Amino acid sequence: MKPSKKNKDVGVVSGTIWSILDNATSQIITFVIFIILARFLNAEIYGVLAISVLVIQFFRNVIFDSISTSIVRKEKPNKVDYNTAFWSCVLFSLPAFLIVLAIAPLIQTLMGIKDLAFVIRWTALTILLTGVARTFEIWLTHNLMFKQLAIRSIISIIIGGLIGIYLAYKGYGVISLMAQQVVTILVSLIVLVFTTPWKPGISVSRASFKEMFNYGKHVSLGGVTNFANQNSDIFFISYFLGATPAGLYSVGKKLVNTFTTVLSSAFMRVSLPAFARVKSDGDKLRNHYLNATYFTILLTAPVFFGLSAVSYDVTFLVFGEKWIDAAPIMSIVSFVGCLVSIGYYNHNIMFACDKPQWQSRLTLCYAITNIIFFIIFVRFGIIATAIAFTLRTVLMYPLSVWCAITLINVKWTTYIRSIIYPLISASIMLFCVLLFNKYFNYEPSWLMLIVKVVIGALIYGASILLFLPQSDKSRVADFYQFIRNR
Repeated sequence: MKPSKKNKDVGVVSGTIWSILDNATSQIITFVIFIILARFLNAEIYGVLAISVLVIQFFRNVIFDSISTSIVRKEKPNKVDYNTAFWSCVLFSLPAFLIVLAIAPLIQTLMGIKDLAFVIRWTALTILLTGVARTFEIWLTHNLMFKQLAIRSIISIIIGGLIGIYLAYKGYGVISLMAQQVVTILVSLIVLVFTTPWKPGISVSRASFKEMFNYGKHVSLGGVTNFANQNSDIFFISYFLGATPAGLYSVGKKLVNTFTTVLSSAFMRVSLPAFARVKSDGDKLRNHYLNATYFTILLTAPVFFGLSAVSYDVTFLVFGEKWIDAAPIMSIVSFVGCLVSIGYYNHNIMFACDKPQWQSRLTLCYAITNIIFFIIFVRFGIIATAIAFTLRTVLMYPLSVWCAITLINVKWTTYIRSIIYPLISASIMLFCVLLFNKYFNYEPSWLMLIVKVVIGALIYGASILLFLPQSDKSRVADFYQFIRNR
């Protein structure tokens, strides 16, 4: 018996709500832990960990994300598909782990950073743990069972964070961050095994592996280029400027990345299975895509533009005065946070429409332009690198939009209309808060930060009411009523 449309809608909405709770709660807990650790540790330690995480993340993105996407984008994967994915993840994780162990000294020599090989080798344990855990995540994601994923995230992050804080307090430095990483993923695996109804079996299929490989190779290429896309700034800063500037830059981007995850990754994670389920119905797919884009930009534009306006206050109050040099980084990269948020939907449309090669070519273009921009700008310092990151994101974003709207037959005017009014309103809000900063230049305090946030929220709300067409106001009201009825 096929599930009704109502049941599908309820599943998507319920999954979205739990995904939001998962991301919001886990990111808030992670951020609080990060703030506490920042009081004990310095920029150099964060820089060393940032480099080691890059090495590990490369293998995790290339191997596991390709397998995950190839299964999640299917309308109805079967047990054999999941078994094949599980054993593929486990088997591929072993050589990846050994490769990291072997190349760790070479990376340390290349970067010229003391003890980097030691950190990389211990952090590499997360590759093996992720290899076992990923298929459990795939099964829960495709079945929109984000409650279990939320429970997993909260428990693992709290336990890993507490261990990291304890070790940092005892003066273990970078070891505290390494332990936090490994313990978090280990606990995550244990919780997943006990909370996921699916368990791996021994029945696998050559046909399933071949299909997964043929689809996943494009995702892997996209993973390589997307990795370069997202992390080449940290690499070039570490290589040319050292671990301390890399640590400052990482802290400057930390809050932006946290907001991106909280506000958009939940919708992004739900959007791929949601798009996949309606990909045979062009009208539904277009509506899903445009609505996701519209409501995400409506929510994220004021947050990221506002963060740019109050970056100095936030850095001083949250991280402490010793991190104040990270404030300009936060201000600059915040501008494009909302574009990054809605850009996920463009990539998921390509996956859902079985065009992973489009996504891999797109991210290759991104990677090439990123490397060119960073090679040119990084020698001028971390602020220039942040400007390069922002400029490249703005210039290349229309290309990802073109790929998505071409596949689902959406006009440019329709897409622009979905994002223009929130961007205009957020720009007005940004201008007004910056004027307030100029004429009321007080020392940073929580009271003044709250005042600025309230002023910004009121101005954004008033601008939305002023500029938003009546049809869009009805759209928001209908969505609110739909959520209430669930």
